[in-house]
Amino acid sequence: MIITWDNISEVNRRIEERDLAYKVHLSDACGGQSMWIESMDKANHFDNLDDLNDLIKGYFSEIHADVEFSWDKKSFWSKDRSLIF
Repeated sequence: MIITWDNISEVNRRIEERDLAYKVHLSDACGGQSMWIESMDKANHFDNLDDLNDLIKGYFSEIHADVEFSWDKKSFWSKDRSLIF
């Protein structure tokens, strides 16, 4: 599945709505897509990542996409790397 800029905008809207101090970014290259999480906290803290990751998983589940997180929970990608929209 291809993750679109609209998907990232919607995730960021939901993050802001829940007052979580993060922003999700999309990296798109020939080898595939990945997303990474930026802390918007001035001290660059990464607290509440479990809440954030649950929000992200929930949104992508709604659009029938399954995501997998890195070991540090600061980046993720679609498990399905096909070109299905």
